[in-house]
Amino acid sequence: MRELLCTPDKPGQLDNRSKLRNVTDFRLAGLDISDVTLRLIIRHMPLLSRLDLSHCSHLSDHSLNLLTAVGSSTRNSLSELQLEGCNKLTDQCLNYLKRIGNLSCINLHNCKQISTGACELLLSELSVNGLFCLSEERQIHKIS
Repeated sequence: MRELLCTPDKPGQLDNRSKLRNVTDFRLAGLDISDVTLRLIIRHMPLLSRLDLSHCSHLSDHSLNLLTAVGSSTRNSLSELQLEGCNKLTDQCLNYLKRIGNLSCINLHNCKQISTGACELLLSELSVNGLFCLSEERQIHKIS
């Protein structure tokens, strides 16, 4: 993953920006993603708006803290985050998701350690900035 994200467009090129710097939609569902990978994504993909991390078994609350930390590009660029089946995530991670300014969709389906009550609390806190709804499958969507 490091080679993919960090390699410039052309070998020997003076501009060392990632060839994936303009990517807006990145799907990594089911892969062995670590916090190191997330740091690389934050650093080299500043325009990322949709990120699919479904069934990435190593993701934790700390991982979402990284994605939404002050100064991270994803805090401002993400609008959709797919986290279905990430079983290490707990109710605590929902506090970090509130930091995403352009959020329009979060999928928390089959995140076994995240309670429906915590999802409802997140929904009420997000609704200060717009109208959101929560489906039975724990998907939170912004209603336009």
